[in-house]
Amino acid sequence: MSVILPRNIEQMAERRASEAGFQDVASYLAHLIAADARDASDEALEGALLKGLEGDGGEWDAEAMRAECRAALAATRKNI
Repeated sequence: MSVILPRNIEQMAERRASEAGFQDVASYLAHLIAADARDASDEALEGALLKGLEGDGGEWDAEAMRAECRAALAATRKNI
């Protein structure tokens, strides 16, 4: 994959990568993308948990919640 960035953004990415101890900008960008995917997964889990808290007080099915979270995570990973 090749990405063309404006020079000022490229310079900032190089500086941030170096400051954070990454070998190169590509490694830094890969780290940022992976962190974004984790954040999306966390948001999906939080949404599912909040949905459960706002429920009707019915019985809670742990396995159904796990399946829903796995499906949300899988959907997030497909979009990466």
